[in-house]
Amino acid sequence: MHRGFSSWCAWASAAVFFLAGMFPLFNADAYGHLAQGRQISALGRVPTVDPFSFWKPEPQPWSNYEWGYDWLSWLAYDHLGPNALIFAKCLALAGLGYLLVVLALRLARGADVAGPLALAALFLALPVARFRFTVRPQIIGLVFPAILLIGISALYAESSSARRKKWVLVGLALLHVLWVNLHGSHLFGVVVTALFAAFSVRTCALRWMLGLLSLQLAATACTPFGFGIAADAIAHVFRPEYREIVVEWAAWSPKDPLRLLVAPIVVTAFLLVAIRPVVRGSRYGLAYGALSVVLSIMAFRSMRFVAHQLLFCAPFIAAGLAQLPPFDASRRGAVALAAAAAVTGLLWTAQLVPALGFGLGEPKREYPWASAEIIERAVREPRLVASLQDSWVLMFAAPSAKLLVDGRVPFYGPEMIGEVAQSFADPERFARQLRVYDVNTVVIDHTRTDHIAATDYLSGRDDWGLVFVEDGHSLFVRADVLNGIEPFRIIGPGYRTGGLLEARFGDAEIRSEATRLNAKRNTTAMQAWHQGVELLRPLARDGDRAGIRKYESADEQRIARASYGRLSVAAQRFPGFTAIELYRALAALAACDIAEARGALGRATYGGQTRETSLAGLELALRAGDDAERAQAKAHLGRLLEASGSRFDPWVRGIAADVQTRCP
Repeated sequence: MHRGFSSWCAWASAAVFFLAGMFPLFNADAYGHLAQGRQISALGRVPTVDPFSFWKPEPQPWSNYEWGYDWLSWLAYDHLGPNALIFAKCLALAGLGYLLVVLALRLARGADVAGPLALAALFLALPVARFRFTVRPQIIGLVFPAILLIGISALYAESSSARRKKWVLVGLALLHVLWVNLHGSHLFGVVVTALFAAFSVRTCALRWMLGLLSLQLAATACTPFGFGIAADAIAHVFRPEYREIVVEWAAWSPKDPLRLLVAPIVVTAFLLVAIRPVVRGSRYGLAYGALSVVLSIMAFRSMRFVAHQLLFCAPFIAAGLAQLPPFDASRRGAVALAAAAAVTGLLWTAQLVPALGFGLGEPKREYPWASAEIIERAVREPRLVASLQDSWVLMFAAPSAKLLVDGRVPFYGPEMIGEVAQSFADPERFARQLRVYDVNTVVIDHTRTDHIAATDYLSGRDDWGLVFVEDGHSLFVRADVLNGIEPFRIIGPGYRTGGLLEARFGDAEIRSEATRLNAKRNTTAMQAWHQGVELLRPLARDGDRAGIRKYESADEQRIARASYGRLSVAAQRFPGFTAIELYRALAALAACDIAEARGALGRATYGGQTRETSLAGLELALRAGDDAERAQAKAHLGRLLEASGSRFDPWVRGIAADVQTRCP
């Protein structure tokens, strides 16, 4: 194995990282940054006060940490489209992959097997780290540290000439000027330099490292906001409240994927195995070992640094293992290990991270794009409140709207962000918020249980109207700011039946409202839901209050099965969603398709029993149970008919009227 092979390993890593970043643009944060970049381009300058929010009567001072990234990404998106951003990200990741293998080779001090061992470590790290490869300025925080570490290795190298080190110093200083204006992770760059400066004492690298640290500190002021960027960033880094607001800033918890805990533990264990050969070989290796320890602590403290730990510890681990006798004597074994890791990493990526996908484009799913179109067209001076993630997208998709809060968490502070987030679950707090801030537009994420209270509150207000419903969102607008559009009278918010089962509404009226959904994006599941529920109208006992009776003819059985099919389309979009699964169960039970009814009802009860699921289960037992099950069900029905709280329940009375009904 020769130098050419080591170079091949670096290029192979670059190719793999490029492909790892190849997935569509979908992240909500990306759209917030595009909106900010668009604002800079429109103004012709970087704003120093907030142009997006109405949370204070007067615009507040705002230091945009990522103004350079925002502006450049908007120019690329505006002129070349979303694929340009994806390709730029992939190229940056390719550079990262190449540099990480180069770091391993430098740390290994000539051990040839460091290249394939670094490849093996990176192949296994990529499936876990890939969640950080979205189109966001965080990519800068991954790529620039690698460039910095390569530059520092040149400053540490005794064989490098003074002239070369001067050029490296100038290059790293300019890199930091760029870094400061692209992403707040420039503070991490200063920490890295300070750490390596501390370990350069009594070496020829000391004066170069002190010079670099001084230039970095000076570069921190080379922004439109002076030192304000650094001051604000430092302030929010040390406030633990932020980790309670933004999930990825927090430490791992049992609700998070297990791999985000196991992977850092495994890396830490391998660090202990590999640390000795590297740290005793050079001061640069010793400093890098200290950096690996710091990164491990950061990864356990905050999930946002898991990718940093996995990727930047991989070269160190590879360099350490390469200098141990078992690996140093088995070059072919190292190559075989890299190949096995490549296959494992590929299979792991396909299995564990399917949500990111692979390819190009901008699917514009998950977020309220259709609602944004309505807001732009039909709402006068929208003052909007939505969840944090949805607000990022709405900032971009509805540029005329002002937002109560959005994804700029450090700008608002944890108290304000928490107050708005918690208000959706508290009707009194939500009503007070609408009144105090004069909110006239609300986008509800109706797939979230903590938004149910806000949905119920707005649905019961005469001065608010439901204007649009998407697969995942409902748009409510205050009546006095609506312009040229009528609120829905029949269609309900989210996966609710609204008036679809009510006999007082005719089929033509229902279809007239449903037609409004057909021309908008992100309504496939919602259209299927409405069609499925509407098909059940002839079988509904009393609207949505008394369940669905069994078919009485072959035509009615076909109708019930068609309803189940349409509802299944919605279920594919939102697996296990209680309301969808409940009505799937009722449709299947109406058709006497018992296996399907049992399966859907089981999924409907994942979150616990409700009145509807309990009565549907009772009806299922009466229609399709064995003699013992039917006897128990009849006894339970008798108790319900005797109890004052359920005696007059229309569904209980409907079941009692059909108690002798059996499925074939």
